[in-house]
This record gives sequence, structure tokens and C-alpha cells, in this order.
Amino acid sequence: MFQAFLIVGRESIELLLVCLALRQWAYHAGRPALVRWIAAGVPAGFVAAAAVVAALPPSGMNEWLDIALDCGFGLSIALLSCGTMASMSGIGAHVTARFDAFFARRAAGLPVLAFVAFSALREVLEAFLLLRFVAVNNGTEEVAWGIALGLVACALLAAAWRTLEANRRTHIVFRLTAVLLFVLGVQMILEALAEVLMRGVAGVELTQLGRALSPYLENGDRYWMLCTALAAIPLLVWVRSWWRQAGRV
Repeated sequence: MFQAFLIVGRESIELLLVCLALRQWAYHAGRPALVRWIAAGVPAGFVAAAAVVAALPPSGMNEWLDIALDCGFGLSIALLSCGTMASMSGIGAHVTARFDAFFARRAAGLPVLAFVAFSALREVLEAFLLLRFVAVNNGTEEVAWGIALGLVACALLAAAWRTLEANRRTHIVFRLTAVLLFVLGVQMILEALAEVLMRGVAGVELTQLGRALSPYLENGDRYWMLCTALAAIPLLVWVRSWWRQAGRV
């Protein structure tokens, strides 16, 4: 049950963070109507995931497709978080302007929906493949309880986020979302890179590099070091910006 709880909680919270970041950008660009497109993208992704799951062979999803999904999703949310960091730190005005210009366009609804749907598709597929493995070892009843508790944890986090917003702590929400998405995005890119290297497609020497990265990736004993180092990057950017602003006063 605990494994299922962690899987569903992690995947649903990742999707929640993506939706929150897009929602913040929609309001930042003066396009609150885009929130409906964000909300519509989630069930669209679920439907697409259900279709993919129905078409999967008994052996599961192709490993190269899984790597491509991880890399694509990681790159997209890392870019989204970089735009958020540029906006909140007061640097990269051209980056912020580009994001605002995109969200201000009338045709922005469909790309936003497609991005959310892709995010939901990836998270559901990841959760399904992991839960299927857990169900074999622990039974479907244990997995069902874990799924329910994971969804409850995600709902509680969403409620906490709304509380912060209601107390006019929007800047805190924006910063937390940026940090978490940056860590998740870069981590997924590194995991996809390590998987490719360990398959020997780039030679023996780079295969060893992929194996050397493994302890720093998910389920590795040094995973916390990678997360800490990645989280420090946006935090240092904001401290640097704050220091500059304080020096001008």
C-alpha cells in the first residue's frame, strides 16, 4: 500500500505543479480564461492514457518510448520553471515578455491544453506501469488503498496551495512551484540521459558515465544530493537578485 501511495502521490503532485504553474502564468498575462483550457487538458490526457494502456502489449511500454516521454516532459517543465524564475527574480525580462506574449495570444488555449494533456498522459502511464508491478507483489486491494491515499494527499496539497493564495501569498506559491518544477524537470532529463548511456548507444566509456550517475538519480542513495544541488540554483538566483535590489536602496 505504501508503495502505491508514493507512486500515485508523486505522479499526481507533479501534474498538479504543472497545472499550478500554467495557472499562475495565465493570470500573470491577464488571461484567466486559459484556466478552463488547463482544466480541460487533464481529462484529455487521462483519455489518451487510457487509449495507450488499452493498446499496450502484455510486456508493457517500449523502453525507448518511456525514455522519450521522460526527456520531453522533463525538458518542457524545466523550461516552464526557468520562465517562472526569470519572472520572479526580475532578470531575463525578454524571457518573461515572451511567456506573457504567448499566454496573451488568442490561440494560446490549444497549446496549453495539449501541454497539460501530454503531462497528464505521461504521469498516468508512469503510474500505471509502476502500479501494475506493485499489484503483482502486493495484491490489488493494497494498491487500491494506496491509490486512494495518494489522491487524498494531492487534494490536501492543492487545498494548502489555495490557502496560501487566499492569504495573498501568491509569490510564495510561484516560487515554490518554480523550484519544484525545476528539480523535477532536470532530474527527468538526467534520468533519460543516464538510461540512454547505460544502453551502450554512445560507447563503453559513456556507459560508465551513465552508471556513475545512477546513485544520484531516483532510488539512488545520493539522490538527495542531486535534489539539493538543483534546488539551490533558483534559490541562489533569487538571493542574487534580492542582494542587488537591496544594494540600490
